[in-house]
Amino acid sequence: MYASYIYKPNDPNISILDKIYLHGRDFCGDNLDGGSAAHINLDSHLSKEQYIKLLTYAGEVGCKYLTFNVPNAECQECGFITKTPITKCPHCGSTKIDYYDRVIGYLTKIKNWSAGRQQEQKTRIYSHID
Repeated sequence: MYASYIYKPNDPNISILDKIYLHGRDFCGDNLDGGSAAHINLDSHLSKEQYIKLLTYAGEVGCKYLTFNVPNAECQECGFITKTPITKCPHCGSTKIDYYDRVIGYLTKIKNWSAGRQQEQKTRIYSHID
């Protein structure tokens, strides 16, 4: 496991709000810099209102550094790109899909990551918010 977290990142019992709180002023937020952010992994993008609520909460608890992460996909056949994970291209029907995710702050192809990072990515928890 990579150690840039102040909590176990693949623990399904730690909520998005917990992650933001733990990076806030009442826990350790005042001692962190941009190298340690609350990584908010989502299975899909939120509405504008939902993002505003989360960012407002982050401000209220003093979370200075956070990032939203939603996996992206690209069809290897036709080049279609979507901001959500897919298994089949809606444009050409291909199942040859490349996936992108954030690693060390950058959105890159998962298949280009080191073996250790690829293994870690498989354990990530992507929260669903209604």
